[in-house]
Amino acid sequence: MGQPSTLVVDIETVGQEPEQIPTRAREILLDVETEDDRQKVLDCLGLDPCTGRIICIGVYWLELDRSRAYCQADERELLANFWSDIGQIRPQRFVTFNGKSFDFPYINIRSAITGVPIPRDLLLDTRRFSTERHFDVREILTNFERYRKGTLEFFCEIFGVHSPKNGINGSKVGDYFKQGRLDEIAHYCLADCKATGELYQRLKNYYR
Repeated sequence: MGQPSTLVVDIETVGQEPEQIPTRAREILLDVETEDDRQKVLDCLGLDPCTGRIICIGVYWLELDRSRAYCQADERELLANFWSDIGQIRPQRFVTFNGKSFDFPYINIRSAITGVPIPRDLLLDTRRFSTERHFDVREILTNFERYRKGTLEFFCEIFGVHSPKNGINGSKVGDYFKQGRLDEIAHYCLADCKATGELYQRLKNYYR
């Protein structure tokens, strides 16, 4: 088999502990009126790369039907290993589900914060409407947000693809991480990669 060229990527994130956020930044974040508002801020820390961190990156090489999860507590080492490995193969196309809006901006910002260099030819354009280098399955299936904002589970059901959303889901990742259940997080992340890859296989011949 020739050189693999298509890489599916998915990430799992958690919020940083409030005391890990620089003092003044934490004060700005938590300058809210009610305890409910404060809890909402804390609940969303993992969605922002300035207040969250990556605990798992799943990758799935379509041509090889082979996957790997970079899943560990040391985020800087995780990111360094991820960029080093994919830099050796240089994928021609990246495939994600909401990766232009979330996964790759998050990876890039966390790489910058932790000081992990990114090979320049792997810096992806995350602007809309381009599919040649970065094929965002969700972007395509929502017609660039003109249709409903469906979830991965929803689109798997529509296309008859096995849904990965059994057992653990995104809302439980933080708890699993605190319990040290990294293997289960890795399995969940790779299941998302596989489902995203299957959706891509159904779509790729209909788009450039």
